[in-house]
Amino acid sequence: MYILLVGLVVVFFAAAIYLKEPAAERLGIAKQDNKGGHVATKEYGGVEPPTSGDHSDPVQWGPYATELADVKTLHNLEHGGIYVSYTSDIPEGQVKLMEELLFPPYSAEGFKPLKVVLAPRAKNDSPIILSSWNRSLKLDAYDKDTIINYYNTNSNKSPEPGAR
Repeated sequence: MYILLVGLVVVFFAAAIYLKEPAAERLGIAKQDNKGGHVATKEYGGVEPPTSGDHSDPVQWGPYATELADVKTLHNLEHGGIYVSYTSDIPEGQVKLMEELLFPPYSAEGFKPLKVVLAPRAKNDSPIILSSWNRSLKLDAYDKDTIINYYNTNSNKSPEPGAR
């Protein structure tokens, strides 16, 4: 009887693992993990926001009209957030569409992201760059479905996902 019970438990767990829905494939390009410690200041260059590395205090989640220091937005990524940066030459209407998608009262039914920073970034080599911990995706223009999918597959995939 004991062997039968153990066998049933093994079969149950094997079936649960086998039948488990596979995790959605994460959008974006994987980047090198530069770990990251807390520092007061650090200058980052480059045509893309860094996706890991040393960082200072995070910024508040939300939209910004002015540029933010990479050393600060990087801390938001460590907390599982998404940083959406854009160049100043994208149409103003696209920035408004991103704000309406990513922040209350939210324009997409059922999509209510909590951990997003949206800000201009002059160094970007792409009109829009979506960044998360160790991952990024470049967009030539606003794409609602891609932004939603990126957020859903990359948020909270970081060293400190429970932090806000």
